[in-house]
Amino acid sequence: MSEPKLHSVLSKPHEYELTEFYYHVVKEDPGQSFIDMTLRKNNESVKLKFWQPTNLRIEEGFPQPTGGMVFYDISANGLENIGVEVADFEASWGSVTFFAKSVEKIS
Repeated sequence: MSEPKLHSVLSKPHEYELTEFYYHVVKEDPGQSFIDMTLRKNNESVKLKFWQPTNLRIEEGFPQPTGGMVFYDISANGLENIGVEVADFEASWGSVTFFAKSVEKIS
């Protein structure tokens, strides 16, 4: 089995601290649901929007650092409405994992 492809939206997200997490659910139109995450490294903050998230899992210990956060581009897998996987390669406590249709950097 080949190594998963890293998503290009943010290099080395495991080096960032998760400082904001917001999940907006639109039951009438799930395609408009999203998760906003703000990550911070030193003096740099990056805000990401994940569209149409599914299978959100927040482990015990959140909001402590999730030292193994990684974003995979799984769009080539052919899964309907799933193109991004937010995972934790260290299986750290407090990890946040989910799938999303897409992700974009918000300025």
